[in-house]
Amino acid sequence: MKTLAFRFRLLLMVLAIPILTNDSARAQEKAEDAIRATLQTYATAWNAADARTIAELYTVDADYTGFGSVMTRGRTEIENRYAALLAGSFSGTEIAIDMSSLRFLKPDVAIVDGSMDLTGLHAADGSPKAAKALFIAIMTNDEGQWKFTTFWSKRL
Repeated sequence: MKTLAFRFRLLLMVLAIPILTNDSARAQEKAEDAIRATLQTYATAWNAADARTIAELYTVDADYTGFGSVMTRGRTEIENRYAALLAGSFSGTEIAIDMSSLRFLKPDVAIVDGSMDLTGLHAADGSPKAAKALFIAIMTNDEGQWKFTTFWSKRL
């Protein structure tokens, strides 16, 4: 009887492995979709010069270093920084973001990198120019919303 019970438990465990694996794969796909949505929200907010919406995509204690320059810490300061950028040297610009890779360190922590295409910039002589940048971000699942905890970009 013990052997039969053992075999039955073993069979249940073997049958459960694909179910658990599928659930994990689905959860990761769902997280990847949410991360892509966060990146799209960032681009949409940038294009609307909406610093508040961009700042809401960051955790309260996040770090932001734009184009490899000044590091800004904390959501409030990040909002102020974006507001200054979008009203100043990046006024009227539009951005498109492309995610190159995504790696989950834990189910609720991911490293994302990719590129950004920036249009609407002007050279010193007033002629239009475009710019490309690379970015890397550490994102966390913050109460169901994927947010940046660290965002660093470098203009090429």
